[in-house]
Amino acid sequence: MKLRPFGSEGPDGNGRASLPMRLGPSSTSLTMLASCLLGGLTIARFIILAFGLVELSGDEAHYWEWSRRLDWSYYSKPPGVAYTIRLGTMLFGDTELGVRFAAPILSGLASLVMYLLGSRMYDRRVGLAAAMLVQIIPIFSAFGIGMTPDTLLIFFWVLSLYWLHRCWKEGHASDWLVLGVFIGLGLLCKYAISLIYIPALLLLITTTEGKERLRTVWPYLGCGLSLVFFLPVLIWNSRHDWVMFRHDLGHIGPPGGSAISVFSLLEFCGGQLAAITPVLCVMMIYLVIRNRRQDAFCFWLIMPILVGFMAKAAFGKVQANWPMVGWLAGLPGLGRYMLDQMRCVNKAKRRWIWAGLAVPVVATVLIHMPMVLLRVPWPQGLNPFSKLIGWRELGRMVSGIARDMDRPHFVVSDHYMVASELAFYVQGRPYVYCVNLGRRMNQYDIWQDFRAVLDQAAIYVSNRRMPESLAKVFDVVREDTITIHGPSARPMKRFLIYRCYGFRGLEQGRPSSY
Repeated sequence: MKLRPFGSEGPDGNGRASLPMRLGPSSTSLTMLASCLLGGLTIARFIILAFGLVELSGDEAHYWEWSRRLDWSYYSKPPGVAYTIRLGTMLFGDTELGVRFAAPILSGLASLVMYLLGSRMYDRRVGLAAAMLVQIIPIFSAFGIGMTPDTLLIFFWVLSLYWLHRCWKEGHASDWLVLGVFIGLGLLCKYAISLIYIPALLLLITTTEGKERLRTVWPYLGCGLSLVFFLPVLIWNSRHDWVMFRHDLGHIGPPGGSAISVFSLLEFCGGQLAAITPVLCVMMIYLVIRNRRQDAFCFWLIMPILVGFMAKAAFGKVQANWPMVGWLAGLPGLGRYMLDQMRCVNKAKRRWIWAGLAVPVVATVLIHMPMVLLRVPWPQGLNPFSKLIGWRELGRMVSGIARDMDRPHFVVSDHYMVASELAFYVQGRPYVYCVNLGRRMNQYDIWQDFRAVLDQAAIYVSNRRMPESLAKVFDVVREDTITIHGPSARPMKRFLIYRCYGFRGLEQGRPSSY
């Protein structure tokens, strides 16, 4: 019996697309495979975290700094990541495990919800395949180890997709309210989840089911409920000169004016191919466009986001992780194709597809073998993991210098990431300052008051020479240079450390930008 082409199936009585004859793996074998994959990765992640095999990135250390000073919002993000890290450190202390404890759990839960979404859209087998894709696509898998707002965003986005599908197909009042709650919680973690409003609206106004839902009050109540969760963030920003919105508006506006940047556009496309892996990226776009009429949910939850970021990339840089949530709605369709339609293609194409699937699998395995990657003798300056190396050693060196200083002192840097790493890895986890001599604003500018450390000594750490304007506020300044070595014993970082005595006070410069 010959299978019908992908997208030719008619809807069944439950509003789901009926599947062609199944020739792929059974539900039982897929369940075993998914369980082994998720269980193995979760165990590996907790081992990595428990033994501190990967040091905190600068951003993670900075979010940990936030967790020490809980608030309704922060300079660049809502408070969700800070409260999540605080919960982990309450359980496991100020350790890498404490900071990242929620990441493997949230990643596993995201796969579970993706399984439920795929099962609703097609069947249980597709749900299992989609759940595994969450774990093997590099950009999603990596957030199972690192704790950032994106870790929370992925989880709440998948939850919102699942409940939006329920609302769209069935329209129960309670479903709309639950959807509003999950989007609202997502807004407290990273308000990039607000990107879901426009695709959801397009889905509702372009489909028969959606138009029926819009005739009721519940979609509007659900939307309003989600915005209520964001009120604390708005209130905090109103009291802090709207710094979070100023910061993000700097990303939206084209830095080069209105001129189209071909380089930025190519960089965006290359970043997405690398993040999703080339074959899976192309396959998802192809399947979504080809089946836009039969699978309106996936089409509208993917294409507006990708097209919007592509338009932004035409005028300025777009980070590879910004549009990542736009790909999540395509995983059930991709899983369905690989299970039930891929046998229809010729052998040559099938080999390409399997080879394309092997790339993210290998990448995910390597991500979970950090001690192998960290010991690779990368060419000087090209180590992609350099941001995760050397902070513990720097902390030990600065701690030794601090012990030698026989008077009250404080630690200071000129970059928020370095300051945050010092706060985490220096013995005693001291309060660290981040001097502003005209750089872009950061959270330290809201916290710090240099009047509290007048007449004290200081340890100034930077990868650049101390500017004369800063040296003048101390009576005595002594310079040292230290080199940080990686696991392969090769030099990785070089820092200048200054022992400074007699702090006379500092007039903070205005930020050059937000």
